[in-house]
Amino acid sequence: MDSGPQISVVIPVLDGECFWKDLIADLAFFPDSAEFLFISNGNQPQEFTELAGQNQIESRSHWYCSSVGRAIQMNLGASEACGSSLLFLHSDSRLSETGIGLLIQSLKLSPGALHYFNLKFPDQSSFLMKLNQWGVYFRSHILGIPFGDQGLCLNRDLFMELGGYNESAAYGEDHLLVWVARRRGVRLKCTGASIETSARKYQQQGWLKITLQHVFLSLFQAVPQLFLLIKDRIAAWYQGKAQSPSL
Repeated sequence: MDSGPQISVVIPVLDGECFWKDLIADLAFFPDSAEFLFISNGNQPQEFTELAGQNQIESRSHWYCSSVGRAIQMNLGASEACGSSLLFLHSDSRLSETGIGLLIQSLKLSPGALHYFNLKFPDQSSFLMKLNQWGVYFRSHILGIPFGDQGLCLNRDLFMELGGYNESAAYGEDHLLVWVARRRGVRLKCTGASIETSARKYQQQGWLKITLQHVFLSLFQAVPQLFLLIKDRIAAWYQGKAQSPSL
């Protein structure tokens, strides 16, 4: 595979969870220039080195200990990263070789954009999960609000300029980062590939409860961010009008 942009893959891991064990096999599809940073609030598991070795990515895989908090963990990963591009993945994500190839093409074509994947759930036999998948497509493609489980990827310098993830936010740090990017005029670009994520929350807590919770919390954050975006656009319009030569 063409090496393309140097990608640092940042993966926050909650102490005791094991989803990263499946994901680590997918990381072998990345080019040799990529590195993988696992950021956890727990110590490195004994099997981490073994699994990385089995997939021939041991020399490029690193485990860091951090305070608990996804925003804190991802910001630490970004600070330790060496690549020019940062890809933030949830530990229960799954990527295909084709999807990784499309991400690299997308980065080459639009290096200054914020890239994301289409979301896919493993069980496509359930109408309710298909409904969620369509909802995610509408939210990200039409409303321009991709979430972190869609694998956000952007230039490392741009990430730092945006201020990284908001560590004071009680939830939705990925959501807030997207809004900050939009307010700065950063283009959102879908890679055209799918990323698979676990549906365990829906199975354990109920589809309706989790779906309504996500919708409510998203709207609660989105409305004030939308007003800020509109305010920025109006201010930019007035500034441009003031600077334009009068007839």
